[in-house]
Amino acid sequence: MAKILIVDDEARIRMLLQSLLKANGYEASTAKDGDEALALLKKEEFDLVITDLRMVPMDGMMLFREIKTLFPSMPVILLTAYASVETAIEAMKGGAFDYLTKPFKVDEMLATVRRAEEHAKTHTAVVSTDPNAPLRYQFENLIASNSAMMQVCEMIQRVAPTAATVLINGESGTGKEVIARTIHNTSQRHDKPWVAINCAALPEPLLESELFGHVKGAFTGAHVDKEGLFETASTGTLFLDEISSLPLVLQGKLLRVLQEKEIRRVGDTKNIAVDVRVIAASNTNLEHMVVQGKFRADLYYRFAVITLDIPPLRERLEDILPLARHFIRIESAGSKTLPTISEEAADLLLAYKWPGNVRELENSIKHAVTFLEEDVITPELLPPRIVTRATEAKSQQPLQFPPGSNTSLKGFLKLKEKEYLEQILTSTKGDKEKAAQTLQVSLATLYRKLSDEEPASS
Repeated sequence: MAKILIVDDEARIRMLLQSLLKANGYEASTAKDGDEALALLKKEEFDLVITDLRMVPMDGMMLFREIKTLFPSMPVILLTAYASVETAIEAMKGGAFDYLTKPFKVDEMLATVRRAEEHAKTHTAVVSTDPNAPLRYQFENLIASNSAMMQVCEMIQRVAPTAATVLINGESGTGKEVIARTIHNTSQRHDKPWVAINCAALPEPLLESELFGHVKGAFTGAHVDKEGLFETASTGTLFLDEISSLPLVLQGKLLRVLQEKEIRRVGDTKNIAVDVRVIAASNTNLEHMVVQGKFRADLYYRFAVITLDIPPLRERLEDILPLARHFIRIESAGSKTLPTISEEAADLLLAYKWPGNVRELENSIKHAVTFLEEDVITPELLPPRIVTRATEAKSQQPLQFPPGSNTSLKGFLKLKEKEYLEQILTSTKGDKEKAAQTLQVSLATLYRKLSDEEPASS
C-alpha cells in the first residue's frame, strides 16, 4: 500500500485523514505546514501527498509547486473549500492529480487516493531505462497453445515489423501491455523509447498536458515548458492503455496527431513534428461505445485496421499450466531445484475461472512460491479463494456419459482424459509432437492414450 504524507494546519483534519487512511491499510504521516512537509519529503520516500490549499506561511499552491520541482512524478491531491475550487482546477492543469472539497466524503477520498496510487505506479514508464526489457519482452516468451492465442501470436509476428497502429482488446489482466511491449521490442523501433500511459489513471484536466505537453504561462501553475509523452516517445512507441477513457475532445486531437504526425502543446501556436508508433488497448468494447456516441467512429476505424483480440484465461484452458510453470521458473530463479505442481493443485488451477486472468494466475503462483517449503506446489499453498471457488465449480459440474458408456470410475477418468487430449490436439491443429510437448508426455504415450484399446491385463 502507498505511503502518504498529509499536510494541513488543522490538527483535527490531519488526525482524521491519518486515522481513515491507516484503517484502510495505508501508511500515513503528517505535517502541520509546507516547510515541515518539504523537510519530510527530502528525508523519507512517499508515494503521494494530500495537502490543504489554505495554509500559512506557505500555502498549498506554493507547496505543490515546490513538490513538482523536486519530485515531478509525485501525485498531489489538494484539499479545498468550495470557494477555492477554481484554484484547485487550475492547479490540476499544472500537474496536480486531483482535489477534494471540504467536507469530503470518506468513500470519495479513498477512491481518489486509490486512483492516485495507481497513477503513481503506471501512468508512464520509459522502458528503455530497463536493461532487461529487451530480453523479457520477446516473441519467444509468449506462451500459447490455445488456438485463438496462437492466431494472436501469428498476427504479432506479421504486425511487429510494420509501422501500423494497433488496437489490443481484452479483459483486464489478459496481458495486453506484455503483447504491446513485445510488438515494440520485435520491431525496428526496439532500441528507441517505449512510453506507456494508463488513460484511466489520469484526471481529464491533466490528460491533455500529459499527452501533448504545455508551454510556460499556458495556465496557472505552468511555470516552465513541459514536453508531452508524444515528444518523449518520438522515434519509438507510445502505448495508450484503457483508451476508452479518453474524453471525446482528446479523441479528436489524438486522431489529428495520427493523421498529421504532429502535436501542438497546450497554449502554443506552433506544431511539432513527431514520429511515434501508437499502440492502444481497451478492456471495453469500443464498437459499442461508438454506437453509444462515447467513442469517435473515425478514431476507432483508424485503430481497428489491425486489432488483436486477447481471449480471457478461462477460454485458454490448455495455457493455464504452461503459464503457471513459466511463472514458477521466474519466481524460482536462482533456486537449486524447480518446484513442480501436484496433480491436485493442477486440477484446481484448471477448474478455477480466473476473473483476473493471467495477472491473477501470476500473483497466485507468487503466493504459492512464497510459502513453499518443499519442491511441490500443493492446494494448501494456493490462495484460499482459488481453492474454494475451484472446488465449488468442480462440484457443480454435471457428470455426463455417452449412452452405453462405461460409468465406472476408471471409465469416467478415461473419458475425461480423452476429451482433454482432443482439446489439446485441436489447439495444436493436429500436431501430435507439439501436443505431446504441451502435455509433457512422450509421443508413444500420447498415441497409446489416443487409442481406444485397453492395455492387456497381466
